[in-house]
Amino acid sequence: LHARYVLQLLSETRRVLKEMPNITHLSTSYTKEITVCGDLHGNLDDLLLIFYKNGLPSEQNRYVFNGDFVDRGQNSMEILIILFAFLLIYPNDLHLNRGNHEDYIMNLRYGFTKEVSKKYKV
Repeated sequence: LHARYVLQLLSETRRVLKEMPNITHLSTSYTKEITVCGDLHGNLDDLLLIFYKNGLPSEQNRYVFNGDFVDRGQNSMEILIILFAFLLIYPNDLHLNRGNHEDYIMNLRYGFTKEVSKKYKV
């Protein structure tokens, strides 16, 4: 995705996240399931497999992603782009919790910063 569109996506996602509370309370029932995922670590194949097996996020198909979206794998940016796009479309049905790899120092140590620099030539 061209850097201009990534910046627009990041800007809009930041705006939406700033409006959201720090803590989100969710409830489940037999009629309203939630898929909980964690530790994608830049592995796009895992995210695509999750969506293939469980369906794409929607009002009827809610998700919680429990952090560690980035680092280690080669496709952290692509994962963030997909998750942020779904967050903008379904802000009440897709939830993103920050993990320890969503931290500046961890990003430097485990590769996300290098991936962004390589793909988007700071």
